[in-house]
Amino acid sequence: MKNHLRILPFLIGVLCYLNAYSQVDARLFYFPDVSSSHITFTYANDIWIVPKDGGTANRLTTVQGTEIFPKFSPDGKHIAFSGNYEGSSDIYVIPAMGGVPKRVTYHGSTDRMLDWHPDGDKVLFASARESGRQRYNQFYLINKSGGEAQKLPVPYGEMASFSPDGKRLAYTDKSRLNRTWKRYRGGMAPDITIFDLEDMSHKNIAQSDANEELPMWVGSKVYFLSDRGPEKRNNLWCMI
Repeated sequence: MKNHLRILPFLIGVLCYLNAYSQVDARLFYFPDVSSSHITFTYANDIWIVPKDGGTANRLTTVQGTEIFPKFSPDGKHIAFSGNYEGSSDIYVIPAMGGVPKRVTYHGSTDRMLDWHPDGDKVLFASARESGRQRYNQFYLINKSGGEAQKLPVPYGEMASFSPDGKRLAYTDKSRLNRTWKRYRGGMAPDITIFDLEDMSHKNIAQSDANEELPMWVGSKVYFLSDRGPEKRNNLWCMI
């Protein structure tokens, strides 16, 4: 009996260890994107896809590592995302119906997938690769097959979406998406700015002391997340 009592703490420790490593860091379904027929999203650090009409969701990525920010190509045939497989996050492209991810960027800095260019051949991402001490991000375009990245003439950039003609960007130059407090009002609250890539002009279209995030350009309208209003809760807003 005494021997059994001696080994009991050891067995409890083993079970606790196995239980800790069997838990999935799943969170909720997040960072969704929609094509004409499907929805892609991140769950448990993998990329999934499901028909818009409902049904069974299929997992597109199973490799150990974190995949995040999936975005459909304009024709819906490919999904670009940020994947962390070798110590830093790079851009990858995978067929929407499944296949082997193709690595697009090769850099030690974190590359965050943002949007596809309307031509369907290039992807937009944010990176601190040329910002000195990596205190801020900037925007880059790169061909979906890889090659040299082109830095866009925007001084600072975190989140962005192309206009349908690809000539303008709706973007934020800072972000509080990963902060742990709510209802912030101050100088670090992001705004939505329109940047014209042809004449280099820019205009703040959501001037407020609230937090405006995740601009999404759809047709002639720009949708975004904001906690403006008396409730100071995030809701979807639209600028025409």
